[in-house]
Amino acid sequence: MVRQRDVAPDVAIVVDSSSCLPPGLASKWNITVVPHELIIGDRSFRDGVDIQPSDFYRLLRQGEAVPTTAAPRPQEFLEAFSAAGKHCRNILCLTLSASFSVTYRSALAAVEQANGKLPGSRVEVIDSRAAAGASGLIALAAARWAREGHDLDQVATRVNALLPKVNLIAFLETLYYLRRSGRVSMIKAWTGSILGIRPLTELHMGEAKVLELPRSRARATKRMLELMRERVGQAPVLVNVLEADSPEDALDLRSRIEAEFNCRELFISQFTPVMGAHTGPGLLGVAFYVDEGEWEPAPPA
Repeated sequence: MVRQRDVAPDVAIVVDSSSCLPPGLASKWNITVVPHELIIGDRSFRDGVDIQPSDFYRLLRQGEAVPTTAAPRPQEFLEAFSAAGKHCRNILCLTLSASFSVTYRSALAAVEQANGKLPGSRVEVIDSRAAAGASGLIALAAARWAREGHDLDQVATRVNALLPKVNLIAFLETLYYLRRSGRVSMIKAWTGSILGIRPLTELHMGEAKVLELPRSRARATKRMLELMRERVGQAPVLVNVLEADSPEDALDLRSRIEAEFNCRELFISQFTPVMGAHTGPGLLGVAFYVDEGEWEPAPPA
């Protein structure tokens, strides 16, 4: 096992806000977050900056918010690259899956615009083929590898190898918001009305599918743990519990995971307003992957 070295990283990590990284973790690992845009009526908000999850979900449950969303513009990525480039010569940008958003293309456009504006810097953009907590776990792994002293090519190679190993399973309380956003095709519409369906879904390598239709929230939680057990066993694992206005359920799931699994890292992420605009409140999920011994958790700050 390679132990973390105390070196100044030469690779800065940039992500978009769909990664749902807790602000404290993003700050600890010097990860730059580029916010998506949330539009409610004639007002525009930067995801997680101008509006916080608690305020957004309150508006959503009260029926006061009919939100739409927009990906970060190339200029916003360019500004993030410029800021990150002041501290590191090289930048790795991880984006929301290109299957769901133009975010990846926007970041690539920013790289094209960066010619001559970031002297001495190199920017690599990777489509995470993931979302939410899965993207967040990938970003944290990249930041750790950078802090261990790996160069841009090495970090990018490790990230690309990690992508297919990351699991994301989530229970949706409703499909209403996915349908309203036009993204219900992400999980293949079924015959009959979709509004009463509460699916347990999986996102893997840019493809979303329905695993089953549990009869209750408790059954969905039990099934998530069963799937983790099948895929992880007693191997060391890194886990991100996901919630959209379901903090008590997330704490319960976190406790159950902590009691049963060999967790190298375990934390809870809130779905940001932009992510919640598509899933609605009530989502509960888990992202995880097996630690194959490439690094150790960082010591407490």
